[in-house]
Amino acid sequence: MHNHISRRAFFIGAVRAGVTGLAATSLSRTGVLGSIAVAQSQPRLRLNLPPYPFFDNLRTVMTEDIDLLDQLVSAYARTTPLGGHDPIDFLSRYVPVYVFEQTLRPSEPGDPSLSTLLWLMHLAGYFGGVWLRDAFIRFPVPGSPNPRPGFLPNANSFNAIVTRINAALTAFNGNDAGAIAYAEGSLRGAQLQGLTDSYGYNAGYLDQILTGSKPTNAMAPVGYFIYNPTLLFEGTYAVEEIRPLDNWRRHAEQAASRPGSRYAEIVNGVGGADSLLAIQSSGVARGKATWQPQNVFLAIANYDQPTYDLLLVTSAYFLQCIQATGLAALAASAVGNADWARAAVRSNAMIVPYGGSYSVGLFDNTGQLPTFTMV
Repeated sequence: MHNHISRRAFFIGAVRAGVTGLAATSLSRTGVLGSIAVAQSQPRLRLNLPPYPFFDNLRTVMTEDIDLLDQLVSAYARTTPLGGHDPIDFLSRYVPVYVFEQTLRPSEPGDPSLSTLLWLMHLAGYFGGVWLRDAFIRFPVPGSPNPRPGFLPNANSFNAIVTRINAALTAFNGNDAGAIAYAEGSLRGAQLQGLTDSYGYNAGYLDQILTGSKPTNAMAPVGYFIYNPTLLFEGTYAVEEIRPLDNWRRHAEQAASRPGSRYAEIVNGVGGADSLLAIQSSGVARGKATWQPQNVFLAIANYDQPTYDLLLVTSAYFLQCIQATGLAALAASAVGNADWARAAVRSNAMIVPYGGSYSVGLFDNTGQLPTFTMV
């Protein structure tokens, strides 16, 4: 049996902006030692990951890749202003953007990177949940639970997550018809599992925390998220969008008018509550209601500006990833494009730990926050 909790401390170095670090060793054979010495003499940003759940069932679908995480920290350090370095911004915004810009590409079966990307999304989700739990504790409101209810994660906490990931991986690596069928099926489903409901819920949530539930002493940016809940998977952002989002917007728009497309059939379903617009609208209403100020368990009224800003940006990018995946699934199933479908299937697999591990972290009363240090 493997250890239930990963106990590694990952000391991940990233050379600060303007320095290429060990990559400089490729410049010349004679300058290797000098390049290493220069890189080692620079201050480095180090990511320290505390213990996190990594049970045997998770190991069947995920693989740790410290080298890749190291490379991502390096890139984050080079491209993010020094004053903006935050381990949750890195793990729950920067990392998912990297992952979904890989997975939302059209694909044939077989992708050796999937188990590593799933691990990255497990980290993104879990530590995002731990951070939000910590924020609720740091900024309580009258009547909020103290102490907050929680539980120690165990393997059973992740059984449903692993099952859903395996279903997506089977569809991704199977035949074309199976990939297309999975993509279409993923548009509907249980609450927070079907892409349309998940997009609606998270759109309603983001709208709610920008308006009726925003903190008393923090500013909500104007135009941060603009959407029309009567339009399917519609929404734009003040923050930079992930690159695949506009691409899949265009594909879905073109699929709607292509001769022989099943777009309208898929959107309408059997009608009534089964239509995708009805599913999305129900999700929006539920997201708004769940995050209203009266729900003191999820109240953010006392958050300070930095905490609120971090909540907004991680939420906005989570929503973008769901939105792009939903549009990919809709476009692919409407025109029967298997390569497009596999992009949606692969990305749907990534959403599973993004949301599922987040929920575990939110209730882990032993969870600790990652840190950055300069070395």
